[in-house]
Amino acid sequence: MLHATTPAPLLSLRDAVILADADGRRLLDVPALDLRPGERVAVTGPSGSGKSLLLSTFTGRWPVGVSFTGTRTTTLTRIGFVPQRGLDALHPLLPLGRQLARVSGADPARVAEVLDAVGLGDPELRRRRPTELSGGQAQRAAVALAALTDAPLVLADEPTSALDHESRDLMLRLLLALLGESRTLVVTTHDPVVADVLGARRIGVEAGKVAERTRPEQCGPAQAPAPEASRTGAQAPEAEFPEAQAPGNEPAHLAGPTGGSERRAG
Repeated sequence: MLHATTPAPLLSLRDAVILADADGRRLLDVPALDLRPGERVAVTGPSGSGKSLLLSTFTGRWPVGVSFTGTRTTTLTRIGFVPQRGLDALHPLLPLGRQLARVSGADPARVAEVLDAVGLGDPELRRRRPTELSGGQAQRAAVALAALTDAPLVLADEPTSALDHESRDLMLRLLLALLGESRTLVVTTHDPVVADVLGARRIGVEAGKVAERTRPEQCGPAQAPAPEASRTGAQAPEAEFPEAQAPGNEPAHLAGPTGGSERRAG
């Protein structure tokens, strides 16, 4: 009898701790955590609980003023990132289509296909600079960029926090459709609906303590709340995302020395 094998983790954390340099406080404590191919993970917790620090630890890039101890092991060389505010993922002055092709390495036809899938198929929009886009258009462009990088792991930091329900559902459909089943998606959120839609697995963060909330095998695959936008060019509905209120400062993709096994002692 053949038994299904569990795929090797894309990224593992063991005894991972983030400390404040100023006073040595523990800001984040992760005893053990693995991210595996194709997972949909919702990271939940109140503001200030440590969700963003957990995403930083996944990327291996931490803010100034903190130190990492423990072990972070990964074979990844690229991680996709979708920030709260689309403009924070884009260079403000480079035309959108040319920018996405340059950053991702995708050919123009692939860029056009993905932009069409997120509702930005108008050639005029591709020639605009990000500062000439609406907030909703820029947010969809950030999703397109993360999809075009073909990163096996995509992190989304509260991508629906400033959206109404209709726009939230559109954003989730785009993420699920464009990333496909083989890529791993991790989303931080306060919204239980987001966790339900993506929620094959939930990780809770409370006062810096990270704990599994739902065992992955207890849940079925994620289902979008409405028909998906197709990877082959089916255009997304023309719902407009309102401007996000909380600015971020993360790139849409993180290329470089994200792979390998890293252990640091504070």
